[in-house]
Amino acid sequence: MRTTILLLLCFGVGMALWGCDTARNADASTGELHRWVDKNVRVQFRRDALGAAAPLPVSPTTNEINGASTTVVGQLMKVDGTGIVIGPDDRPKWIPREVILFVEAHP
Repeated sequence: MRTTILLLLCFGVGMALWGCDTARNADASTGELHRWVDKNVRVQFRRDALGAAAPLPVSPTTNEINGASTTVVGQLMKVDGTGIVIGPDDRPKWIPREVILFVEAHP
């Protein structure tokens, strides 16, 4: 009986510590972007996410490929582990993290 209680106690402490670590890692996964909230940014999309992956070299800072936009410009409204939200407030766009090539400050 004591062994079972001890195992359950260890399991509970382990789960509590794991939960804290997960929250910390989720916060770390958003990186420095939290500092840019309310600032203007340009989001470059991954080319394969746009269906534009090709064997030809494409500059990571290009704004379009074959007439298709590869960027979104706006105010960074929210950042979390799953993606970001770009405004203006009346038409916010949620962008999933996995389709982002990079985010840069935009004047």
